[in-house]
Amino acid sequence: MRLLLTTLLLPFVSIVLGQPAELPPVTMQQLVAATPAFAQDAEALVLLENGRTQLEIVESEQALLVVHDYNVRIKILKKEGVDRANFEIPLYAYGKDFEKIMDIKGFSYNLKNHKIQETALAKDAIFINKESPYRHVARFTLPQVEEGSIIDIQFRILSPDILNFRTWQFQEDIPKVKSVFTAVIPATYQYQVTLRGPYKLTDTKSEVLRDHFVLNGVRNDCSKLTYTMDSIPAFKEEDYMLAAKNYTSAIFFELEQYYLSSGSKIRVTKEWRDVDRELLGEKSFGGQLKKEDIFKEILPALLEGKNTALEKARAIYTYIQKTIRWNDVYGKYAEFGIKESLAQHRGNVGDINLALIAALNAASIPAYPILVSTRSNGLPNNLHPVISDFNYVIGGAEIDGKTVLLDATDALNPFGELPLRCVNEKGRIIYSKKSSEWIPLLNEAPSMVIFSFLGRLDSLQNLKGNLAITYKGLDALRKRNEIVSFPSEEEYLEHMQTRIPNISVVASSIRNVHEIDETLSEQLEIEIPLSDFVHQGVLNFNPILMNSTSKNPFNLTERTYQVDMGSKRYVTHNVHIELPANLQVKSSPKNLNMRLPDEAARYSYQSALEGNRLTFKQTVALNKAIYSVDEYFHLKEFYSRIIQQQHLNFELQKTD
Repeated sequence: MRLLLTTLLLPFVSIVLGQPAELPPVTMQQLVAATPAFAQDAEALVLLENGRTQLEIVESEQALLVVHDYNVRIKILKKEGVDRANFEIPLYAYGKDFEKIMDIKGFSYNLKNHKIQETALAKDAIFINKESPYRHVARFTLPQVEEGSIIDIQFRILSPDILNFRTWQFQEDIPKVKSVFTAVIPATYQYQVTLRGPYKLTDTKSEVLRDHFVLNGVRNDCSKLTYTMDSIPAFKEEDYMLAAKNYTSAIFFELEQYYLSSGSKIRVTKEWRDVDRELLGEKSFGGQLKKEDIFKEILPALLEGKNTALEKARAIYTYIQKTIRWNDVYGKYAEFGIKESLAQHRGNVGDINLALIAALNAASIPAYPILVSTRSNGLPNNLHPVISDFNYVIGGAEIDGKTVLLDATDALNPFGELPLRCVNEKGRIIYSKKSSEWIPLLNEAPSMVIFSFLGRLDSLQNLKGNLAITYKGLDALRKRNEIVSFPSEEEYLEHMQTRIPNISVVASSIRNVHEIDETLSEQLEIEIPLSDFVHQGVLNFNPILMNSTSKNPFNLTERTYQVDMGSKRYVTHNVHIELPANLQVKSSPKNLNMRLPDEAARYSYQSALEGNRLTFKQTVALNKAIYSVDEYFHLKEFYSRIIQQQHLNFELQKTD
């Protein structure tokens, strides 16, 4: 939902120091009050939150800054909600300057002996951690917090990014009784103010603050806008979704233009052709794409024996993957530059993928940068180019008449596939000679896991055999990264044994962990004791030895956002078991075939007894990467039926 609220255009202003509305004193009634109906299942409840954002001349910093004041009161409803006393507040870098946090205050309130006991947050309990060159985090934990407590916090953030106003999140992962946000907008700043999400505002107020700010000796007016939303349900996250902030109720401020004190107008909302030109002229973006000469000496040996564009592109992709190690820093711009990143064998996303694009172009393979907003970062603006929406860059290479999407940051990611973090609807191709355009961010290769078991039931006591598990697509990337996170493959296999306690692994091996263009597989020789499943001479046996679906990933009564898998997905179980001659199948689950409308998904459960061999095959085929809101109910029922079917057992009985 995208609702245009207002567009502001006022004379230039400056702002006198302002504060959000103070929280009223905590009352006995608040501590003992019943939980409102819309928050019955919540672990915590926001009773009231206030925010205020404005421009101020901050004397201590001798600068014009965006100042954001925030205070909130939260009631802890359950023991699980005690973690709400832990706060992490991110602070970001803008050029050489960082956001700063100040005036942090916190209090916890408990009912003790029919009196309200107040405990204050100690100043030495506040820590500022430098997590990266671009992000710091303020951390603190309020004391004496338990089930039934009320906690208050307040703080102020000073931001040097005066061209970006605060987004206010009305809806979050716990419900709120009341949320109030006040924006004081400079008169010469023109914003498009937009409410997104499923819930409407309870109230909106506006007023003009006369002579509110003095700049260069001139007093000016401001526009004060106050937005209120009441009884806000918690946003419930579920599997297979994009960033929650794409769907929660929030208010956004998009700066379109502003006036300097000289009277000249600066337009911020630009056309894509303006953004293209700026990016390609930027030293850390377009300037890196011009460095094709760096690869001239490398390419002849690298491409020797490679005849097609695809072969050459694969070789270059592998070279960049192995030469520049990702430092885990996102970015659309190069951090060190191609030359230095190649020399020091490390770089951020921009360093790696801009180097890949330059190398491909040096080999006469047309390639372009594609701006991406990662899944956790949210969807980019559709209506206007907002360059700050994008936090990542990948490559697009023209090979055999199609654009192949490339991200070389992960050494275990195959050519032509995107890691899940990049699969976020669409990216923007930045061409050098024509206007940029949107391109879908899709993985054509499906994710796939196949369990194949060949074994023998030697009695009613033990099942022995060989289990092969093969992985492709996103499942292979996930599994490869899991494996290499252990010091050795042996330690990974030892850990795997702890996750399948009912199965004894006699021997094991892994194939193609680093051969990323090959199928990843785990080979396990296993034994499964079945004596606990024998009752009155009948063995109850389930042939789905691993990875059965025990919990429905879709449980919401209504899901207001689409299901996004990242790719199509297939999971198959193939089981072949040799039965003893004196054992017969007394009963077996009925075969089942299910299909969703338009073949959106398919489920097959088939078994047969041929002589003494029991064969079983199950396939779950999700034939779409994305399912709409209208398809959610069908998908939910689809998984419910699968779970029911997977709980059914075969009954095996001796004939003598």
